[in-house]
Amino acid sequence: MSRGFAAQSEIEADVQRLAQALAPDVVRIRYSLGDDWTGDPSLFLKILLTDEASRPENLYGVVQRVPLAVMKEIDGDDLGLHLYWDFRSLSEQEELLDPAWA
Repeated sequence: MSRGFAAQSEIEADVQRLAQALAPDVVRIRYSLGDDWTGDPSLFLKILLTDEASRPENLYGVVQRVPLAVMKEIDGDDLGLHLYWDFRSLSEQEELLDPAWA
């Protein structure tokens, strides 16, 4: 078992700090722990962006900046976890109403 599964409170605190640091572009971050497609322990981040941050002229910069901040805040190697992130705009979430992103 990776240390990441045992360090969930540490991960929760890191995710909360990240969301605050990345505001106002990031509305919130949800996460889950599980195995990736290769069976390796992983941390999956669902990053909800404002519609402004999701605009084509802003999105490239946001999706460059956010993963760097994630890797700086959460040491996947130390936790024994692969890090994955997915982005969605607030408008997309309001349309899809996906509970995993709520």
